[in-house]
Amino acid sequence: MRRERFDGGTLAWSLDVAAGREPALRLEWAITADDELYVADRLWDYARDGARIADPYGVYRFVHDRTLRLLFGAAPRPGGISLQVTYVPRYSRVRAGETRRHALRLALPVDEYSSLARDVGSPTELAQVDRVTLLVDYRLRRAMASDPRPPWGEDPAAAGYIVHDPARVVSTQATEPFTVKRRTGYIARVALADEPPPGPYPH
Repeated sequence: MRRERFDGGTLAWSLDVAAGREPALRLEWAITADDELYVADRLWDYARDGARIADPYGVYRFVHDRTLRLLFGAAPRPGGISLQVTYVPRYSRVRAGETRRHALRLALPVDEYSSLARDVGSPTELAQVDRVTLLVDYRLRRAMASDPRPPWGEDPAAAGYIVHDPARVVSTQATEPFTVKRRTGYIARVALADEPPPGPYPH
């Protein structure tokens, strides 16, 4: 279990690469709050009837060199495109002293995916990775002028909260090699704080 301290709490997470008839990457992660905070763990999508639902893919996934980046946060926006919907994640409240836990199973090979790059049937190439970076957006309550609100008319327990200007905790660990499907066409990929924004071409 890897632990990453950040201002206001701790991110703990582990990975398991499972072989066999249904090979999969299993991710378990948890946020423990020292101070009350809000975490972007509610990625969402629209159902056919227009209702907002949890994103069925669970987490945004991007390949960078030999690293798979898993993002719980706003999907990186493509350059030069005006978007009507950006699918900004909803946030869960974690009170001081509480822990919020998650578990996720990703079938291997893992597809690159974000809410702004939905076509998982687009052309890909198989690649090997041996590191995973987990990125989780959050915001401390003490950094906010007032309590955040849920979407209008909705219950925050079910819908989560609307939060702006988040911080981000980033944690990387090595893993045994596994296979991903890297898109060969354009996809806006997530960049770390010390990297330039992704350019208009695959990289």
